[in-house]
Amino acid sequence: MKSNKNTLDEFSRKKVVAAEEKTPDSFLGSVNFAAAAFTIVCVMALLIVRGALFPHESNDFLYALRLWINEYKEMTFLEGLGTKVGVYNLPYMYLLNIMARLNASDLVMVKVVSVFFDFLLAYFIMKIVALKTENINMHILAFILTLAIPTVIINSAMWGQCDSIYTAFVAGSIYFGLRGRSKSAYAFMALAVSFKLQAAFLLPIFPVLIFTKRISIKDCYMFFVVYAATALPALLAGMSMEDALFAYVDQVNYFPILNMNSVNIWRFVVYVSYESFFIVGLFMTGLVVLSLMYFTYINRERMVNTVDFVRFAYLVAVLVPFMLPKMHDRYFYMADILSVAVFLFDKRRWYVPVVTVACSYIAYAFYLMSGTVLIDYRYAAIFLLVVIIIVLRDYVLSLYPGGNSTVVKPQN
Repeated sequence: MKSNKNTLDEFSRKKVVAAEEKTPDSFLGSVNFAAAAFTIVCVMALLIVRGALFPHESNDFLYALRLWINEYKEMTFLEGLGTKVGVYNLPYMYLLNIMARLNASDLVMVKVVSVFFDFLLAYFIMKIVALKTENINMHILAFILTLAIPTVIINSAMWGQCDSIYTAFVAGSIYFGLRGRSKSAYAFMALAVSFKLQAAFLLPIFPVLIFTKRISIKDCYMFFVVYAATALPALLAGMSMEDALFAYVDQVNYFPILNMNSVNIWRFVVYVSYESFFIVGLFMTGLVVLSLMYFTYINRERMVNTVDFVRFAYLVAVLVPFMLPKMHDRYFYMADILSVAVFLFDKRRWYVPVVTVACSYIAYAFYLMSGTVLIDYRYAAIFLLVVIIIVLRDYVLSLYPGGNSTVVKPQN
């Protein structure tokens, strides 16, 4: 009986995967005039909103990005490639080095690059949604909603941060992984990690993609090849191997504080030993993520829907910054994006992006609005915990044998 059950489970998995992969790779052919007009109007409005925020100069720009660009202006382009400037990893520093050669406003260039990746990020979220439904209205909604997330707008157009860059590559990695394009999935995740260490929060999705047979472990070499390739220009220009490949070592050691303006569990802990509780936090976070992965592994035959992968990705993206010490205000950025995808697959969970994004916005407001406290961080953390538990319950019921699956059927 067991072999028959496994055969049926494998047949079911292949049937669902095949059905999802029938979704056209391009959605433009079915766009009607009204949908196109709506999309254009929304995009123009969102660009106008972003443009209105461009003049704002954050402290990060004034005391970091602008100074780094000015350093590059004092060097030739090749000298800049081989010189360690700033604390960000190499690919973003390459972009700043290029900006230093252009006759344009430093502030505008920094923000234009980030806004460009807002659109790439929205595109990949749309493509992930398109794996589950052929409904063109859902595709457009996914694209517009992603661009309209308040923290996405503020992060790029007001703050001038680059979180949209690595998150766009993470979203691309998830999309290619779900499509079974193994090498592309590894390559995009390598690009994401090369821009920002926080992209590593989503690395646990790779074992899940592997043991659900979406991608092959044999192609993992692509991750290391692409990551090493991002350091090659700097190495050829004379930068040391240590500076080129291990910039994150210095970043991890910055700010020995349990909470860096983030809505997470460490808001409930004050006046404790940083050294002791940092290790405790690492252990707890690792235990929770590994437990989630183990549950997924033992129920892998039932993990056949795109919505299951999206829920898993959201849970990892929100649990890591919620439980890990030393988290900053922007570290829920990937969770903000994936919360929208969770809602698009299950309309009952409209409050998932509302609460997730609101918790991020509370932290944004404190930094960008001179210490403004919109709500006590501890209350916000409780609301976020409730949302996490609800999505976790949906995920467990979807995979657990005999559970009441909450998987949403494709919309046509």
